[in-house]
Parts: sequence; structure tokens; C-alpha cells
Amino acid sequence: MDRPTTRVNGALLANCSHGQIVRLIGKVVSLDSDQAVLEAADGVQVTVKLSRESVLSDTFVEVIGKVVDTNEISELTSQNMGENLDLALANKVVELAQQYPEVFPRPDTGE
Repeated sequence: MDRPTTRVNGALLANCSHGQIVRLIGKVVSLDSDQAVLEAADGVQVTVKLSRESVLSDTFVEVIGKVVDTNEISELTSQNMGENLDLALANKVVELAQQYPEVFPRPDTGE
């Protein structure tokens, strides 16, 4: 994506508005042809409606998508992140992004 997107975990996703574009890192718990369930960095399970071009193949992925509901997003794009990722560290990045928005630009700031 060519613009900043808000980094979220499962808990923060619940506070996002419908249609908002977000970025979520998680562990693939289950994968079907049209949806995946991810364990977000904070341990909350999130459903991802997959796009037709989706190629989730690793254990850990980052999904950029539109918020559908408090625990569901619709994939716009995704990135495979490998087989080893420290979710606790990823969650810390999400928390720091919320705490220091001047370091992690948000889409509403125009930065």
C-alpha cells in the first residue's frame, strides 16, 4: 500500500470503524479457500476474508485489509512473514505505534 495504515492487534481491531484500512500481523490458525483465522499478536482470533489473489503460505503473515466487524477484516493485500516470528514483539510494535503516532504515521494525519 502506498499510504500509512494503522497497525492493530485483536483488541484494537474491535475499536476500529467499519471500512477502515488496518494492518494486522498474526499466526495462521486455519485456512480455507475464502477465509483464514489468524491469532493476532495479542492472542485474539481474527477472521480474514481472503481476496482471490491471496497467497498465504507461511505460518506468520501480515494482512492489510478493510474492517468488516469487530473481529473480521477483508484482505486487500498480504505478506508472508515466515515460520518464526515473535508475536509478543510484534504486539509491542503495535502498542508503540499507538503510543508514539509521530513515529508511526496514521492515515488521518496526512503524513
